[in-house]
Amino acid sequence: MITMSREQIVAEFFKKGHLLTEDAIKLIEEAQTDASHSEPPQNLPLVVEPGDLRRPFSILRNLTHKKTEITSDDFVRFYNSKYEKMKSVILSRIPKDFVSLNKIDMSRSEVHVLGIVKEIKEKDGKKVVDIEDPTGSVPVIFEAADFDADVELDDVVAIRALAGGKVLFGKKIIYPDMPLRQPTLGTGKACFVSDFRLDEASTKDAERFFEWFSQQDIPYLLVAGDLGDKELFERYVERYCYIKTVFVIAAGNEYPQTPLKFESNKIVSLSNPAIVELGGLKVLMIHKGNTTFLKKRYLGRSSAILDEDYLVLDEMPDIMHTGHGDTPFISNYKSTTIINSGSLLGTFTPVVANFATRDVEKISIS
Repeated sequence: MITMSREQIVAEFFKKGHLLTEDAIKLIEEAQTDASHSEPPQNLPLVVEPGDLRRPFSILRNLTHKKTEITSDDFVRFYNSKYEKMKSVILSRIPKDFVSLNKIDMSRSEVHVLGIVKEIKEKDGKKVVDIEDPTGSVPVIFEAADFDADVELDDVVAIRALAGGKVLFGKKIIYPDMPLRQPTLGTGKACFVSDFRLDEASTKDAERFFEWFSQQDIPYLLVAGDLGDKELFERYVERYCYIKTVFVIAAGNEYPQTPLKFESNKIVSLSNPAIVELGGLKVLMIHKGNTTFLKKRYLGRSSAILDEDYLVLDEMPDIMHTGHGDTPFISNYKSTTIINSGSLLGTFTPVVANFATRDVEKISIS
């Protein structure tokens, strides 16, 4: 880890129009060897006191370990956790009187049920979805026009159907979805990037970005995975992000994935996915994300059996920051801003978000 001398610290802040008190200098010197992370300074006064440098952020979701040995009890516990968590989300969003699967009668009346999808098959031109809850299981028969193609195995869903005894006749699959709401406003700014792929992409382009970022009054850099050369990335952070905080999620074949290891105390290393709260906004960082995850309130299929299901989206993010794409885009889904900055191997367009206005801007680095 690169450390700076007292003179370099003073000069770095002076270049940005700030004078440091003696106590502030000591705090920064200590922070260079402290493994804890503090939110970087923003909107600093002319004369900086220690209190101006202590502004904590919150990590709301971060998977730090996985089981190495799995038992049958672990499977049961994991899927029970998923069912109960999703049930809680569904009941909070869908105000219906849900019927347990063992209480289905022959009345042909309309009912609402919820369960975990165990099988999806096709029969006589219809879709048959087998669902299960703690009381039993039942097939739900859908006409092709009523079936939702987004349904996957292991989804926990609500279904509006007609009761038919040992079978249900499905009319609609209902997801908990995000509620309609006013956009949350916060403070400060952040820059969003992903997919540096430093083992393949031009290092000149990467260095040009970091040099630009070092000159901006933007305290946060959020990186949605796929660094490529991790050591080179860390050197860029040490060189160019001295008074900033860099949030990085892992990206690999496992999902969810635990955080990468870094030496720099400027880097907050997080799992994929992760949720952080900074500047008053909740940011979901996920390497491969889409609006279906928000609609389902579930972040894709887990490749790991954990103590509890980590992918239920019981938080409502203000920003979803994704990667794994060469084409940048910005969109909005029910007051959640979705950001993808592309990659250095395709079109790389860093995105700056103003938390106070919720405006977002694509940046051209030339």
